[in-house]
Amino acid sequence: MNEAIEMLSLNEAAERLGLHYMTVYKYVRSGKLPARKSGGSWEVSADDLASMSSIERAPSGRGHRSLESKTGPFLQALLAGDAAGSWLIAQSAFDSGASVEDVICEVVVPALRAVGDEWAHGRLEVYEEHRASSVVLAILGRMQGLPQRRGKKLGSVLIACPPQETHGLPAAICAELVRSRGYHPVNLGPDSPIDTIIQAARSTDELTAIVLSTVSSTSASVIVETVAAILGSLPKIPVMVGGVWAGLPDNVLSLDGFPSMLNHLEQLSGS
Repeated sequence: MNEAIEMLSLNEAAERLGLHYMTVYKYVRSGKLPARKSGGSWEVSADDLASMSSIERAPSGRGHRSLESKTGPFLQALLAGDAAGSWLIAQSAFDSGASVEDVICEVVVPALRAVGDEWAHGRLEVYEEHRASSVVLAILGRMQGLPQRRGKKLGSVLIACPPQETHGLPAAICAELVRSRGYHPVNLGPDSPIDTIIQAARSTDELTAIVLSTVSSTSASVIVETVAAILGSLPKIPVMVGGVWAGLPDNVLSLDGFPSMLNHLEQLSGS
């Protein structure tokens, strides 16, 4: 009689290996770890897991941080368009002592990257990717109702997507992250005209910096033009741009992810 094959979810596989869920997910996506879809979720066999000699296991005695175990369920909730379930997972992280910054950077952003990877490889329909983004926007909105950081406010941060850039979700994430650090975010959203960005900057009190939210498909020429116009009108205001783009002045701060933005803001404000 054939023995039943033991199948594991990616969370269970990560637990056995002592690795982050997203690490195991990347092994599956790269083909290093064989997997199959079951009910919309990935499964791997215990035998395949045991044979992966190339995987470095976590040192004995070291467990996961609590947030690492939430990334997988959060991703599955996003893929299912389950807004209520996604919020419950985020709420459980807050209840365990995690900050807004922790949840965004360690749960929400990794899950969104996985969604983007699935879409880029044709494994998700466009509506599924848009639905997941809408769920995250709803969660970010609910985060605004959470208790804010105590103490003195650190100034304002103007966030905008350059002209023709229609991806507004990264800008919304930026806004909630700077809010969590004690700044006042002014988010102009996607496809912001250059004149509008400059006008908003001039009318924003205690402006600490301008952050231009971009993605890899953003037009490089538009970014260069936007930055030049801002610096020409507001030469004393620090400008940050997501990613690394050729043709930008040396005094423009290039951002390598959301933590990079927060670190630069901390340096600018001396907080």
